[in-house]
Amino acid sequence: MTSFFKALVILDGCFDIDYKYKRSAVDQAEGVTELSTLASVFYSHLEKVLQGVSEKEFKSYFSDKTFDKLIKDYAKKGVTAIPECSKDYPLEFLCIEDRPICLYCQGNVELLKNSKKFSIVGSRKTLPQVLKITEEFSKTLSENGVTIVTGVAGGGDLSAIKGALDSGNLICVSACGADNLFREYTRDYIKKVIDNGLVISEYPPKMVAMPYYYPFRNRLIACLSSGTLVVSGNLKSGTRYTVNYALDYGKEVFAFPYNIGVTSGELCNQIIKDGGFIVTEVLDIATALGYELESKDKILLSQSETVVLSVIKSGKITVDDILAETGLKIYELIPTLTSLEIKNVIVKNGSGEYSAVK
Repeated sequence: MTSFFKALVILDGCFDIDYKYKRSAVDQAEGVTELSTLASVFYSHLEKVLQGVSEKEFKSYFSDKTFDKLIKDYAKKGVTAIPECSKDYPLEFLCIEDRPICLYCQGNVELLKNSKKFSIVGSRKTLPQVLKITEEFSKTLSENGVTIVTGVAGGGDLSAIKGALDSGNLICVSACGADNLFREYTRDYIKKVIDNGLVISEYPPKMVAMPYYYPFRNRLIACLSSGTLVVSGNLKSGTRYTVNYALDYGKEVFAFPYNIGVTSGELCNQIIKDGGFIVTEVLDIATALGYELESKDKILLSQSETVVLSVIKSGKITVDDILAETGLKIYELIPTLTSLEIKNVIVKNGSGEYSAVK
C-alpha cells in the first residue's frame, strides 16, 4: 500500500474535521509520496481547525503503526476502508469533486464494480400497494444482474432492500458509521444486507449520523447509479436531494405516476412533468437503460380471475365496485381475490381497496 493510501485512511479515521477542510487538504497533497511530507501538507491546511493540536502531535499519527492499528480495529468490526486512491474505489465517485476521501464497507465490495447499478428511493410514508410494487421491481432487476442501490430508511428504501436481498445484488448507503448503523429503523435487515450484499458509508465507524448527513449522503446513491427510480415522496421529501444530484450528474430519473391529490406522489408527478421517465412496468427501466430481463413464465389465471383483474385495472378497486361490475356473488368473489393476491397479481391496501401489481 502506498503512503498516500495510508495517509488518507489515517486522516479520515483519526481526525473529526469537517469534510470540506479534509477535502481541501487532500487535494493539495496530490503527487506527494512520503508519509511524513503528506502529514506536513495536511497540517499546513488544517492547522486552524485542529483545535490546538500541535504539528508534532499531528504528524505523530502518520505512521505505519497508526495505520495498522486502524485497519485491525476496522477488521474486527467487519469494516474495510477503501480510500479514493485504491483500485477498489468506485470509478463513478472519481468524477465528482465532493467524493468521499474513504469508503467504509461491510459486505461484498465486489458489488461496487458492477457496471449495472440502479437506485430505488422513496419516502418513509409510502402507500402499501406502492411498497409491494417497489419490492417486485427491485426483485426483478436484482435477479437480472442489476445491483440495487438505496438507503437504510423505511418505506421505499426498505421495499427496495426486501426485493434485492435474496439475490445479494444490493448496496445500501448509510449516513453514519458502522458502530451506529444498528440504530437505524431497518436494523433487523441491516445484518442480512451485510451478509448478502454491501453496506457503505463515507463516515468512519465511530461517527453518529447528523441530520445534514442524509441529504449529503444522497449524492452517493445518485452518483453510483446509472439511473434512479423515485417511488414516492412529497415535494418537501428528502428524496428530492437524490433527484437533484442525479440530474446534476446527468443520470436518468424515473418515477411512478400518482393520482391527483395523493400527497406521497407529488414529487413523482413533478419529476414526470419535468421530463423524467414515467414507469408503469419494470420493462420501462430496462428499455431506457439497456438492461436485458429474462422472460418469466406467464401467470395462469382462471376465467373469473381474468375478469376480476380486468375490472381492478380499469379502476374499480373496492369489493362493492367489483361485485357491481362483474355480477359475481360475494362467496365467488372473495376466493378469487384471495387467489389473485397469492399469485401476486393484485394487492390490497389498509382501506380494503385493490390495485393491480402487474
